[in-house]
Order: sequence, then structure tokens, then C-alpha cells
Amino acid sequence: MGASGAGHTAKLLNNFLNAVSLAASAEVMVAGRRAGLDLAQLLEVINSSSGVNFATLNRFPHIVQGDYLEGGLTGRLMTKDVALYVDLIGKLGVPSLNAAGPLASFGLAESLGYGDQISNRVVDAIGDVAGGTRVHDTKEG
Repeated sequence: MGASGAGHTAKLLNNFLNAVSLAASAEVMVAGRRAGLDLAQLLEVINSSSGVNFATLNRFPHIVQGDYLEGGLTGRLMTKDVALYVDLIGKLGVPSLNAAGPLASFGLAESLGYGDQISNRVVDAIGDVAGGTRVHDTKEG
């Protein structure tokens, strides 16, 4: 990647994109559920359109079935990585115009008790404030 520390920088840049796509996808999935959409079909549309991202391809097909893929990066660590990203780009003189969304989403998840669970649980935090909405069939998961 380059000089000493370049790998760490690349990791923070990647993890920021992960946070943005996960938080935004979680919000969209909760909105889709609230709108009465078939979430499997919504994912098919998104994944064959311009909104496709890692979360819609690899996470939400499982989450809508009740499988949160437990054991990955926690919400608290996601928040920490986004904060480290903000510090990094500030030092680089780059404006942080897109960090507010994931900081708010994962901060909400932490405040609602999801901080030590997999970051995918951000969808439940958003669902909690959207009237207790779950994107999976609670009978299945």
C-alpha cells in the first residue's frame, strides 16, 4: 500500500465505506418493510441496480431471514472506526461530509444496547425507533 501505516489508512477508508453502506442499507430495509414491500424482491432490485453494495449483496439476504451473521465487527467497533476515519481525513485536510449518517446510526445502536452485538444489528436500532419494525419475520428469527 505504501509507507508505514498505509495499511491502517486503507483499513479505515474501507471500514468507513462499509459503515456508510451498512447504515444506509439498514435504513432502506426498514423503510421497505414499513412500506409493505417484499424485502427479498427489494434486494433483487437493489442488487441489480445502482444501489448495490456489500451489505445488500452479502448481509441483508441473511438478515431478512433472521440470521444476523453474529460474530463479526460489533457496532461499538464500527463507531470507533468511523471516528478514527473522521480524525484521519481531518488530518489530511479532507472534509467529512458523509460521516454523520453512520455515526448517528451506530451511535443510536449503542444507545439502545446493541453496541456489543454485531454491527448488522443497526437495522434493529433503526427499526426500534420506527415503531419496533423488524426486517425479518419474527416467527422465523
